[in-house]
Amino acid sequence: MPISCQYSFQLSPQDCDCSERISLPVLGDYLLQTAGKAADEKGFGLHDINSENHTWVVSRMAIEMTRFPQLNEFVHIDTWVEEINRASTTRNFKITDEAGVIIGGASSIWAMMDIKTRRAIDLKTLPHLNAFVTGEPSIITKPTRLQSIDGIENAVEEHTVRYTDIDFNQHANSMKYVEWLLDRFSLNWHKTHLVKRFEINFLHEALYGETLGIYQQQELLTSLFEIKKQDGQPVCKMKLEWT
Repeated sequence: MPISCQYSFQLSPQDCDCSERISLPVLGDYLLQTAGKAADEKGFGLHDINSENHTWVVSRMAIEMTRFPQLNEFVHIDTWVEEINRASTTRNFKITDEAGVIIGGASSIWAMMDIKTRRAIDLKTLPHLNAFVTGEPSIITKPTRLQSIDGIENAVEEHTVRYTDIDFNQHANSMKYVEWLLDRFSLNWHKTHLVKRFEINFLHEALYGETLGIYQQQELLTSLFEIKKQDGQPVCKMKLEWT
């Protein structure tokens, strides 16, 4: 049985932005769906590990695109596990269009968490996962550890986590952070700029009812974001590089 997988998606109207291109949150969701489908197929998905009160959480992700597919196009996403360490595993992606041309790639780092204690599971205690390690590197630069935004004391916006923000893990869904980030830019900006590379680091959970501060720093075509709780605890950090 091959240890890499490919899944296909067709872009529907709700998947696209005002330019009829796939939106970044939807692309991120496609990647997360692909990771989930591949894990389920190999026997270590949520269906299998939830029975042990375990779940997967993504801790870092990077996406690079040379072209964003458009409405009604089919997108093919290949995924494979590169490595497994004690605290995390690396899952990579290759994104191709209908003609088989590579239009992007992604790399992600995941941890397994105990649902009750909210603590990470030692992946070395699960030796059966090693059967799915390929050793194949990412086609893009892996996600890095993003730096904090320094010198900015006041948030540019506050957001209270609502019902539609949370997922089955009972915390704010990872792609909701991306939506909040993109909403910081005008319609004209989105019509005249495209994302070249996106990175996100997840640091702590944001729970229903919590009020978060969004901090932003703009350096020409590079956007840096940090989301913090009211006590200053960082929730996530994001970086966007535009063209």
